[in-house]
Amino acid sequence: MPTRKIQGFLFDLHGVIADSWQYHLASWQAIAAELSIPWTHNLADVLPGMSRLGSLQTILASANRQGEFTPAQMTQITDHENDLYRQYVAAMTPANRLPGVTDFLTEIVAAGYPLALASASTNAPAEIARLQLTQFFTHIVPAGSLKASKPAPDVYLAAAKLLNLPATNCVAFEDTVTGVQSAKRAGCLTVAINGDPLPGADVQFHSTRELSLSGVLQALGQPDA
Repeated sequence: MPTRKIQGFLFDLHGVIADSWQYHLASWQAIAAELSIPWTHNLADVLPGMSRLGSLQTILASANRQGEFTPAQMTQITDHENDLYRQYVAAMTPANRLPGVTDFLTEIVAAGYPLALASASTNAPAEIARLQLTQFFTHIVPAGSLKASKPAPDVYLAAAKLLNLPATNCVAFEDTVTGVQSAKRAGCLTVAINGDPLPGADVQFHSTRELSLSGVLQALGQPDA
């Protein structure tokens, strides 16, 4: 891969910083039950990384019930899912941080790199506060300002802009296919974190336990900080 000067780090939230996708999935599973739609392993696999509307559309499509609801009704359902999810957020603590994340963030800041949170979730600021990570994430993309969700590049372009950096000089951390696509379309160097292969990522680690600044820089062909 071509060597670029790395100037900043951009992080997805769910599945990268915190173990919180389980809560979204629990909320969507409750919605599916209310709609009398069977919950499947495939839904659990494909929903992570999707927008709230995209998740609902996918659930409806799994039961061939597309077009059954008006846009206003769809909004009511997605708002209901968000209300359910917020109940989980209220119970989050630093224990929900993924293993190794705190040390990795500390390394990045100590080395002088700026970082930003590139989450399309409107709940991101509240989650970061519950995780007690506000000292690291003073830059959080305002999700309501995004015109398009992942896999569109909007969230990563916005995150890089918060740091006053070109996205091409930022490293993005993602754990889903749609997230990797979003980061790559923005031009970021992309680090995937997943036990399964995520096509398109520049490098991949199996879990957050493996993350270290020197390890990431080496994997990306960069000199140590």
